[in-house]
Amino acid sequence: MAKDHVLAKVDLDLRRGHVHPAMQRLASLTAAYPDDLDLRARRAALYRQVGNLAEAGRWGFLGEDATAEEIGAFERAHPDAWRRLLVLKVDADPTDRLGPVARARFGRLVEQAGREDRVAWTEAGPRPESPDGWRDALPCLVAALIGLVVLALAVLGLVTVIRWAL
Repeated sequence: MAKDHVLAKVDLDLRRGHVHPAMQRLASLTAAYPDDLDLRARRAALYRQVGNLAEAGRWGFLGEDATAEEIGAFERAHPDAWRRLLVLKVDADPTDRLGPVARARFGRLVEQAGREDRVAWTEAGPRPESPDGWRDALPCLVAALIGLVVLALAVLGLVTVIRWAL
């Protein structure tokens, strides 16, 4: 369905007092258009209307009209900066499309997440940058080595059981 058609259904749902179907339609639209700031603002307004401050803060985070109370509720619901950045569900860095308040707020979030790990923007959205060297990858290498040893022991045990049975 076209975005305008779905938005017309959202408006109709809300006029009829059917908030839940409107929320579901807006959720589908924001999943299809994650970088559409107007859809995010509509979704934030709907959550604000039903009193869900954490979700209003989440979807209003990139807008200019999110209140400090909503942003605080969103931050309490997701205390880790990387988690907050990921649940914003943006595909590309939106900084150039944001107003001054939202740009500053988003910049602080990226900076906080960057203190935990460096932020890299990929086709799937923000991700921690890949490890710098072999020391960063060492835990993965050790886990892979342990997995190979366990697999070798399992094969050896299977061979032993088969020989014993024959």
